[in-house]
Amino acid sequence: MSKSIPQPKKTFLIGNLREIDPDHTFDSFERLQKLYGDIYRLTIFDENFVIVSSQEIVNVLCDETKFDKTIDPITQELRAAGGDGLVTASTSEPNWKLAHKILMPAFGPQAIRDMFPAMMDICSQLILRWERFAGEEIDVCDNLTRLTLDTIALCSFNYRFNSFYQKSMHRFVDAMVNVLIESNKRTQRLPIQNSLMMKTKRRYHNDIACLHQLCDEIVQERREHPNDVNDLLNRMINGKDPDTGYQLSNENIRYQMVTFLVAGHETTSGLLSFTLYYLLKNPHVLQKAQAEVDSYNEITVDTLSKLKYIDAILKETLRLQPTIPAISLQSKVGDIILPGNYEIQQDDVIFILFSQLHRDPKIWNQPDEFLPERMLNGGFEKLPPNSWKPFGNGQRACIGRPFAWQESLLALALILKHFNMEFVDPSYDLRIKEILTIKPDGFKIRVRSRQQVGFALNTNIKKSEKIPEKTDKQTNKEHLRPMCILFGSNSGSCQSFADTLASEAPLYGYNATVATLDSAVGCLPTDKPVIIITASYEGKPCENAKQFVAYLETKPELPIHYAVFGAGHRDWVDTYHKIPTYIDQMIANMGGTRIIERGAGDAAGDFFGAFESWKENLFRTLRKDTGNTDVVSDEKLSIEIVNTKRNLGQSTDFGIVLKNEILVEANELGPMKRHLEIQLPKEQTYRTGDYLAVLPTNPIEIVSRILKRFNLSSDTHVKIISSTDTFFPTNYPISTFDILSGYVELAQPISKKQIEILSALCQNEKEQISMRNLAGESYEKDILDKRISTFDILELYPSCELSFPRYLRMLPALRIRQYSISSSPLWNSGVVTLTIDVINSPSLSGFGQYYGVASNYLSNLKQSDKINCCIRTSNVRFRPPEDTKIPIVMIAAGTGIAPFRGFIQERAAQLICGREIGRTILYYGCRTTEDCLYFDELDKWSKVGAVEIRHVFSRQQTNGRKYVQDLLWEDRNEIAKLYSDGARFYTCGSARKLGASVKTCFIKIIAEMKQTNEEEASKILEEISLDRYSVDVFA
Repeated sequence: MSKSIPQPKKTFLIGNLREIDPDHTFDSFERLQKLYGDIYRLTIFDENFVIVSSQEIVNVLCDETKFDKTIDPITQELRAAGGDGLVTASTSEPNWKLAHKILMPAFGPQAIRDMFPAMMDICSQLILRWERFAGEEIDVCDNLTRLTLDTIALCSFNYRFNSFYQKSMHRFVDAMVNVLIESNKRTQRLPIQNSLMMKTKRRYHNDIACLHQLCDEIVQERREHPNDVNDLLNRMINGKDPDTGYQLSNENIRYQMVTFLVAGHETTSGLLSFTLYYLLKNPHVLQKAQAEVDSYNEITVDTLSKLKYIDAILKETLRLQPTIPAISLQSKVGDIILPGNYEIQQDDVIFILFSQLHRDPKIWNQPDEFLPERMLNGGFEKLPPNSWKPFGNGQRACIGRPFAWQESLLALALILKHFNMEFVDPSYDLRIKEILTIKPDGFKIRVRSRQQVGFALNTNIKKSEKIPEKTDKQTNKEHLRPMCILFGSNSGSCQSFADTLASEAPLYGYNATVATLDSAVGCLPTDKPVIIITASYEGKPCENAKQFVAYLETKPELPIHYAVFGAGHRDWVDTYHKIPTYIDQMIANMGGTRIIERGAGDAAGDFFGAFESWKENLFRTLRKDTGNTDVVSDEKLSIEIVNTKRNLGQSTDFGIVLKNEILVEANELGPMKRHLEIQLPKEQTYRTGDYLAVLPTNPIEIVSRILKRFNLSSDTHVKIISSTDTFFPTNYPISTFDILSGYVELAQPISKKQIEILSALCQNEKEQISMRNLAGESYEKDILDKRISTFDILELYPSCELSFPRYLRMLPALRIRQYSISSSPLWNSGVVTLTIDVINSPSLSGFGQYYGVASNYLSNLKQSDKINCCIRTSNVRFRPPEDTKIPIVMIAAGTGIAPFRGFIQERAAQLICGREIGRTILYYGCRTTEDCLYFDELDKWSKVGAVEIRHVFSRQQTNGRKYVQDLLWEDRNEIAKLYSDGARFYTCGSARKLGASVKTCFIKIIAEMKQTNEEEASKILEEISLDRYSVDVFA
């Protein structure tokens, strides 16, 4: 007996229409696949669709004796533009067979080879354009659309759009995009709605007329001025069916031209855009690809077949992002039983969802990762049949595949040979734009020539719209020596250090430029000091330093003078300063000369003080070369009190608060805990396990105290004029309240160096001596442990006469904060939840309250408030496995439950929709039962079988169990069994407490399992951590 195909609950008349986002149809399909599995049914109005994504089922569907392409509703709408062209015609239509016979030879090996000069012509235009705009922002999809449109037009029709010589895209592209989008939307409306939308209908038909008009003009030009070029257009006009002698009609020629102009450029530009994205996200792959093209002096038509690694890169890109995301089929032989005992009916329209077929965990190891090597050394040839299908199936597969492949190989090879690339926004995570085909949305890069033409820095510095007039304090920088400062930064601290260093460089005779480490790949200057400031991120490079680290691994000669300062946190013992140490040592090994020894800042210690000491040592060493002369006066910030008010420019990247509620009130055992729901900024989506980055404002209570200390009112406005680069808004009036609340860190512990500066300003000798002692041996106990800020010191030592400008200069820039998202996109792809502790307790300094900056900012947000935020991706391993049957074990304490609530929410949704899920176990530590977050929700999910909860309460001990590690040890035999069953393990919580304790417990469990010592067990755990044990801990 056959099984029913899973299906969401239907709504009267419209069926499952509400399950589909009209702007993100394929995202909706993928979301439903995660919920319902590899086969599910949808009913839209009166039509039935079955969406399939497993290789086992697809392999049956690709049997052309039983299944054939069908004209699905979207294709039916597209026939208004494409008629019975090759893509929009059914296989049974005479013109499909006729055109296929006549045009197929145009894409034979020799014909494609003959197109190489025309392809090189257009590719050269792209290269020349990028050369001219080196260092400037490049819209990748726009540029590659110009490339592929011009290429298909020139190669196929001997027509030049000349897109690289026009500011805006040709009208044809706008009309095409509008037609594709509207065709999709028309399928999701009732026919009467389409009829009544007169303005939309008129535009739709006008856009179709525009497509047809261009094609007719090209044909007319060719008929009036015929030539003997053996291109696609002449084949359309003059070609005959060898069997019947039939030719294509003028109308069908028009339809075929629309088909080739649209399909021939749109998918290839998407492929190339996605490829550049994945290369930038995987710098080791980028380095290998550049090494491959560099082994050839010139890219010729004969070179292309030798570029095996680039070929693999393109195949892997199409695996992850097939630019035609699905094809539609229908049974030719009546009802059919598919694998899994699912019955397909003859009138069902079947969609093969390529993006999920290409991630079938039974076929692809690590399916979400970009691994071109899987396509090499016979790997591609050994794939099971019909597991990689980006070009479609059988006789209805893409006729232009050889054309697209040669064009893509050539374009990618030339780009890699000529340019180094970097993201404009290093934190950019892939967003998809759908217009039936798919492309990256908002993907922008900068390029620099790989030739040694000098080092163009300042590529990422945002310049003020208003250029300040020169003041007497500004320096003639022509007389300063050059300095190159490079940073790697995720949260902003290292970038802030780099900016500070650059702003002070003129004091010591240097004119510094600031850029990301990635911008220096292949062009580190040898004629100036190179200063590198960077951090590690879970032992890996920061987003804007990944390419640089991969570049160092190629071991280039680097005869530079350099210095490195590293930032880290000592709680991350295994990866502490891993990347700064690596960079420092690699440059030394490759011929670099250290100016001074590497500096090391510990975010758990005197972070800013360590940087200041290293900075002073650096300038002391460099200053010898400039004759010990100060060039710029020490007072770098000038503040003028004014009365004019002016609004601050605001970012448009805002989310909206939908809910903000208390989970647990503050009590003697711990802080208040809150749950927030936030609607994401437009077009942003997320994955389970991701972070939300938030730019907060400082607590109003602290800001008010500071204003009072300096005798300033909240509406006092100042104008800041700076002789050097600064993160402050300059040269226009801004309120002191806005400066203090939105631009600087107020609670950052004061550094030793700053204590020395302030002690010299004390008018009371006893206070001066007392303050100076704080910079000694008691610094960590009296300052760091109590988190004493610069302002706390001013309150503790009232005789210290510090001016407001000097106070501002002591403060670092306000940093973003990252919070683990506590929801799953299967619940709502456009809304995230946060689970936070609200830090608000008596200050250890003895003065007032200590307020957590971001937690209090979030706590005070009201419903409908805007919040400056964006999604930041988590480590690719810190997500639920794609295969829902894999068991998972999660370990958390307190608000560390946040990401695991998302994990469990996802698995519960999948279970309710009928999917099989593996064991899902949560070890959760709290102080008391009252402190247990989401208790009712977890209980509900537990009762439906989505999760097993193992609670432990530190203030209510049971059988000697106090913490989660105690419970883990008690369950060690079960943990060992779960590991043997392929389970994945996750930990989230405090690095110093939970992270370290759970790690120690796992080492003990492994030592007992393997009958080995703890040192060997630690090595085994490190190996497991590569793919089976993931940690997300915080300070």
